[in-house]
Amino acid sequence: MYHLNDLKLAIRIADLQSVSAAGRELAMTPAAASAALQRLEKKLDCVLFARSTRKMTQTEEGKLFIESGRKAIQLLEGASNALADNKGELKGELKVALPSDLGRNVVREWLDDFCAVAPELKIILYFGDQMTDLIGQNVHLALRYGQLEDSNLMRRQLAMMPRVAVASPDYLKVHGHPTHPRELPQHKILVLNRGGEPWQKWRFSHKNKQYEVAVTANKSCNDGAVIKDWTLAGQGIAYKSWFDVAKEVNQGQLVVLFADQLAEEIPLQLVYLQSDYPSHKVRSAIDFLKQKSQSYLTRYPCPN
Repeated sequence: MYHLNDLKLAIRIADLQSVSAAGRELAMTPAAASAALQRLEKKLDCVLFARSTRKMTQTEEGKLFIESGRKAIQLLEGASNALADNKGELKGELKVALPSDLGRNVVREWLDDFCAVAPELKIILYFGDQMTDLIGQNVHLALRYGQLEDSNLMRRQLAMMPRVAVASPDYLKVHGHPTHPRELPQHKILVLNRGGEPWQKWRFSHKNKQYEVAVTANKSCNDGAVIKDWTLAGQGIAYKSWFDVAKEVNQGQLVVLFADQLAEEIPLQLVYLQSDYPSHKVRSAIDFLKQKSQSYLTRYPCPN
């Protein structure tokens, strides 16, 4: 009979299409991971992956085994989760993917507080403004803005909030205070680049009708935290989620522009893979972050 760890390795190889990447994730050297895979294939008397110089592709036998093995792991994890629930334990790893700006400057502190009440829980954070592959990165929870089309994901809404155009007082003193979004093309614009596409259509609302203003970036970046740093430094106007800039606006470091023409609010959601029995640690983290987000909105209410 093969080892359970070998099955877990095979599943991660299938997800990552790489022996070395799967091995690193499981604290194995590439040589050890390769040997474990060969051992598993010998036990099963079949080839699970077709090897190439770039990636590992599942064979037909591999697809059948990996699919069944994944279900078996889920059942075992469900049994462990049920036992942990019964004991009220918060143990093991919790991998969380967060937007760069909001994650570093707000949610990381919330998760630090969560760790303080769950000292046996190990938190692993991933920061970035790209959509996270929960399966590929083996992530338990991801925080995402906007509506989601992936029906394979479960979701828990934390809050609804607008996006706002913001600038620093120093920028407005030098370049003037625009009174309408139509004036944006006359200003220095800082644009978030998501998935290789610059976000150059900013949405606003007038008399309950949505409209867009096309902007041209003077500076762009794929990291939302850098966009905010530039904005605080007086280098231009940015279009940010309210949660990203609430503290800075409250402290007078940033000014909300066109507060009377904010577009429709968007959801901020925690998403996770479908499961018949979400783990105790995942459900506890979701409940904790929900409470924190509500307290944050109470302290920093959205502009009207």
